[in-house]
Amino acid sequence: MRKQTVAVIAVAVVVLLLGIAWAFRWMGGEDAEVAEVRAQFENREQFSDADRQAMRERIGGLDESQRRQLFEPMRARFETTMRTTLTRLRSLNEAARRDELDTWIDAMENRSRQRQANRGGGPPERFANMTQAERDALRKGMLDRTTPEMRATMDQLMTMVNDRRSERGLDRISSPRALMGGLRRRG
Repeated sequence: MRKQTVAVIAVAVVVLLLGIAWAFRWMGGEDAEVAEVRAQFENREQFSDADRQAMRERIGGLDESQRRQLFEPMRARFETTMRTTLTRLRSLNEAARRDELDTWIDAMENRSRQRQANRGGGPPERFANMTQAERDALRKGMLDRTTPEMRATMDQLMTMVNDRRSERGLDRISSPRALMGGLRRRG
C-alpha cells in the first residue's frame, strides 16, 4: 500500500510540473503574436518611418515574456555578430582597420543626420519624456540582459570607434546603440 501511495504522489507531482511548464510555455512553441511580429520585424530595413512607429507600438503592446521571447534570439545573433566583428577588426592591418572604422563612422553620422531631420533635433521621443528613475531602470534592464563578455566586446568596439572619431575631430559616442548605425550600413 505504501509503494502505491508514493507512486500516485510521484505521478501527481509530474502532472503538476508539466501543467506549470505548459502554462509558462516552457514546452510550447512560440507565441503566435510573437511569431507574427518577428516575421514583420525581419523586414525592418525596408520600413518607412510610419512602419517603424507602428512596429514600436506593436512591440510595446506585448507583455514582458512576449518581448523577451521576441528579442532573445536576436540578442544571441547580435552577440555573435559583435564578437565576429571585433575579431575581424583586430585581424586587419592598421590602414584597413581605419578604412573600416571610417565606413562605420560615416554611416553612423548619416543615420544621425537622418534621425535629427526626421524629429527636428532633440532626443528620441521615447527617451525625452523619461524620468531619471525610468532611464536608470532601462539601463539596469540592459545590464541584466547582457553578459560581462558582451559588455567587454562592446567596450572594445566603442574604444576603437571613439579613438578613430577623435582622430577625425568628431565627438565621441557614449552609447553602444550608436554603433548600430555603422553596422547596419556596412552590408
